[in-house]
Amino acid sequence: MNTWNPGEFQIPSKCYRPKMRWWLPGAFMDKDEIKREIEWMAEAGYGGAEIIHFFPIPSADVNPADYGRFVFGGDEWNNRMKAALEAAIPLNFQLDFTIGPLWPIATPAVMDKNDDRCTHGLHIGAAVVVGTYNGAIPVPNTIDPARPYKLVAVTAARRHSGESIGEVVTLELETAADLTFRVDDRRIDWTAPLDGEWYLFGFWSQTNGQMNDSIGAPAIDHFSKAAADAVTGFWDNRLFADPDIRALYEKNAGSLFCDSIELNATMLGGMYGATPMPVAIWSPAVLEEFRMRRGYDLTPYLPSIFVKGLYQLGAGNRTDGDSDYDFTDRSANLRIRNDFFQTLTDMFRDNHLRTIRRWANGHHMKLRYQTYGMPTELSSSLAEVDIPETESLGFHDSTDGYRIQSGAVHLYDREIYSIEVGAVMGYGYKQTWTGQDFGLLWQLHRGFAAGVNQAVLHGMSYDTSSASEHFEAMFKWPGLSLMGSRFSNEWGGRQPNSLHARALTDYIARTQYLLQIGKPKVDLAIYRYHIDGIHGAMGTELTPYEQAGFTYDFVSPCLLDLASAQIGTFEGHSVLAADGPAYRAIVVDMRKKSLTGDWRASDLPNETANQLIAFAESGLPVVVVGEAPYHVASFFGSKDKMKAKDVQLCDRIEHLLNLPTVRAVKTQEDAVAALGELSVIPAVQVQCESPLLNARRYENGISYYFIYNPSQVQAFEGEVQFTGTGNPFKLNAWDGTICPMAAVHTGSGQTTAKLRLAPNGTALIAVADEWTEALQHEEYRDMIAKGTRIIPDHWSLVVDSWTAGAHPTETKLERIELELDELRSWTHIPVLRQVSGIGRYRTSFRIEERNDTSAAVILEMGEVSDTFRVFVNGRELHGVDQIGRHISIGEYLRYGENNELEVEVATTLNNALSIFDPNRQPLDCGLIGPVEIVFGERSEYE
Repeated sequence: MNTWNPGEFQIPSKCYRPKMRWWLPGAFMDKDEIKREIEWMAEAGYGGAEIIHFFPIPSADVNPADYGRFVFGGDEWNNRMKAALEAAIPLNFQLDFTIGPLWPIATPAVMDKNDDRCTHGLHIGAAVVVGTYNGAIPVPNTIDPARPYKLVAVTAARRHSGESIGEVVTLELETAADLTFRVDDRRIDWTAPLDGEWYLFGFWSQTNGQMNDSIGAPAIDHFSKAAADAVTGFWDNRLFADPDIRALYEKNAGSLFCDSIELNATMLGGMYGATPMPVAIWSPAVLEEFRMRRGYDLTPYLPSIFVKGLYQLGAGNRTDGDSDYDFTDRSANLRIRNDFFQTLTDMFRDNHLRTIRRWANGHHMKLRYQTYGMPTELSSSLAEVDIPETESLGFHDSTDGYRIQSGAVHLYDREIYSIEVGAVMGYGYKQTWTGQDFGLLWQLHRGFAAGVNQAVLHGMSYDTSSASEHFEAMFKWPGLSLMGSRFSNEWGGRQPNSLHARALTDYIARTQYLLQIGKPKVDLAIYRYHIDGIHGAMGTELTPYEQAGFTYDFVSPCLLDLASAQIGTFEGHSVLAADGPAYRAIVVDMRKKSLTGDWRASDLPNETANQLIAFAESGLPVVVVGEAPYHVASFFGSKDKMKAKDVQLCDRIEHLLNLPTVRAVKTQEDAVAALGELSVIPAVQVQCESPLLNARRYENGISYYFIYNPSQVQAFEGEVQFTGTGNPFKLNAWDGTICPMAAVHTGSGQTTAKLRLAPNGTALIAVADEWTEALQHEEYRDMIAKGTRIIPDHWSLVVDSWTAGAHPTETKLERIELELDELRSWTHIPVLRQVSGIGRYRTSFRIEERNDTSAAVILEMGEVSDTFRVFVNGRELHGVDQIGRHISIGEYLRYGENNELEVEVATTLNNALSIFDPNRQPLDCGLIGPVEIVFGERSEYE
């Protein structure tokens, strides 16, 4: 747990700074270039880098016969990693390393794609039987007959003639039978016990053939301990074989990292978006582990797990879909699949994550992992992850998407919740820091508001000096981008706005420092149980809870079962997990079906229902929204047992709803009203219609708030009420200063202050009884200027245009000088339409002597793209707000004479690249304005 330190806020240490994803060309690297790029990242304000062995990019000076020396884990790779560690450690610049090269996880220790330690798919073959069947077990055409495959089981069930549920056929649940014991040499002689049409199924396991393209090795089985041991064994035997290099890794104490779990049950049709196939993700031990963990045999019910496309990336339905071969009871089918998915979750957690985490921790390293992508229950998986990570791409910039994991982060007491931020399809060299169109800060602010407190930028390519073979055709200015232009972004030194990176990374670091102080405090726990692996259906629109000012986490049964999930007291209220998030209430809400968007009740185990009753009886408010849960989560091995458990659950829910601290409502809007009736109010309340998002941290009686205006068009001006005793202080994340705020105290542990936030703007607020550190009294920093306005009518513009040099990594500068009578986008100035670079705008204005000491002079910048610096009379204004662009300049002025104003603007490289790429359109950039110098009166807004 971090403790407030004023020096850390002003100049944050590397551990609070954003990290950079660093794509490397295998071992084809130069040590001096490795050192230079690490030093550049450190100087630009990054605190570390995530090293990824991307594709080996052969250099022209390396003989093809020697390529084998440059593989992952080879001597050359180890030599380069040693150089990277030796460059990083003295700078306190922490390096993280992918578990294997690229992903899905693979290891040179397992190179045969038929090895049982590789990812498996379970295939289903079917034959229609009327009467007797004597023949071979049916083999589907999804099997590759040229590779080994194993018979797992044989079952049968009678076809149902009524309502159709299965996509291909519907089966009678009561007739499902395991016939595996009757198989002889892959043949069976079997007579159906009843009349009608029967289906005979053969289930075959085959490794999926999915390869890690970085090293040409197969993806490992993520449910197998033997596969995880192969990965860590390779680290021991190759990467750590040299004790000096191992000591450097351990001294660096970074993290092992794995990206999202991009596994396919089958590679038929390709990696992404293939034609949906009825092949399920599998592992050889699933049936045994299922029987042990769920208490019944999955074998007779195997047909129900084959939801076509579910186990292929981007190929089809999510877990609410029906199987090709489903049974007559849809509710039973869903719960059989729940049991299957939960078993996969348990195996992934216990066999894979735990093995790798223990190995990493044994070498002073942590495990940072994006555990989503498969049909697993995310909360349970995160029990074996030191640093959970989400991403802006997969969760579609959805705050609710990030909250699927935030409850686990907070209840497992993880200090860091990381985000891979900035991957936007088609935005390479185009994504800006500050813009509205997927601006990086817009993405990051949404994550911060949902509990994230560490950013890893996607990303930066190593500057390869040469590229041979087929890579040579792609080796064009400004260098070989290993992610191409498909995904943003190149945040390294290739783009003009990289020259301003330090101002942005300082801002992120100060914000992350505050969001890592003490413990999180969250208003609501919202119960949600849905095994979907990743939920892209959650939108970016504010929910009714967010509109009302509530913060919340999603919680699942395994989280409510933790020892820390007990009723305690915080700030005079009964709360859940008082030493952690201190939830003021639990909301049992419905969830959207991933296929249709319709609302349905989450499944609820009886044990969790009993916990809700105990919580409510201990004084914790509970609100049930919409249809109350009436299904347990498990099948329990039979329809009768399942129904009996459902009856028990309905009885438990009825008991719950009759408790005095419980309310049942129809909608989320009604839930907000019910929470008010139960005296549950948000920690941050807004006294106007413009909603704000927030995150709260708490330490030693001081509340720290991250406040965010999620609108991209409307500024916020209004009163904000903060929970906490004492006075509010504004902590400026742009320049590190701290200012007291004028406030009104209600006497009930609430403090009210006036606040102004630009669209996408943020504020950091501390509420404390006293503040012992030095304070700044800059009353006019965020005031709304109301007085006389000066609008410069002439500007001199000097542009250093970035253009292609003689070598793909060489950028040359060409100077363009212009005189402007008005400000406008470079795209509207013919000579600048396809120009990227640094533009320096200069103008002058005169201010007469002023005797009014209560007045201030404000520079209002208007529209700028992308980043900027401001100079007044030759003095730079440090820490200017790149979002609000509302800058106090009074102390820099010379009264009674002319004043010189210079604005330096840095763009992305997009417009210059549009010359070479007809599919890339020039985008507005430069100082667009309007720019005004305004004499204002003191404002009541901070």
